[in-house]
Amino acid sequence: MGLSPIPIRMLRSRRIEEIRMSLDKVVEVRRRWGRLYTIVTSLEKRYLVLKGPGTARFLEEGAEISEEEAVYLGGEGAVVAALDLSYRLLSVRDRTVRELEKALANEGIVDREIVDVVIDRLRSNGYLDDRRLTDSFIEYMLAHKPSGPYLVRAKLRKLGVDEELIEEAIADHFSEEVERGLALKLALKKLSRISDRRKAARRVHDFLLRRGFSEYIVNNISANILAGKLD
Repeated sequence: MGLSPIPIRMLRSRRIEEIRMSLDKVVEVRRRWGRLYTIVTSLEKRYLVLKGPGTARFLEEGAEISEEEAVYLGGEGAVVAALDLSYRLLSVRDRTVRELEKALANEGIVDREIVDVVIDRLRSNGYLDDRRLTDSFIEYMLAHKPSGPYLVRAKLRKLGVDEELIEEAIADHFSEEVERGLALKLALKKLSRISDRRKAARRVHDFLLRRGFSEYIVNNISANILAGKLD
């Protein structure tokens, strides 16, 4: 007994349904900043999208995304959106390359090629400069939050500044004379609140070490306090 033939119309319907099932669809839309949106798809892909005439339709749940459109959203479209995000972040304050890469990754932009294009564009246009940021950061610390080179170094590392760049900037800004002058100024301010010489020496010693000053400078200042030379 032969198998009953499947009607052509039914085969076509099944094929259409298979194609529909394979199409990616937008399942979630979240507004980020201004015209920037994050969309999540049924295939668990995530895109950062800058709203415009060619992308507005992707900002509705249920919108279908073809393979060609997915290539755009993950490529050229991602670059456009990432640049818009970067300009917004950099308009608030300077950021290191590492900070910006982290911000992009938080928005789902992790493709190395895309990230490199964005970073190169920002650098070439003067928006991104780790050395400029490092110099500005140290100058701010010296003027408003006097600290030694060890604390400044730790903070710059936390920002993601390259180690070699940190050492160059520290050498440029922290001569021994500058460091000693900063430490002495802080020590004298601390001394004005403590009458007992031994207690003052101990507290100043611990305080200056926490502020990141070199141990030999701290020890020298503490010894002078004990000797009554900084009263």
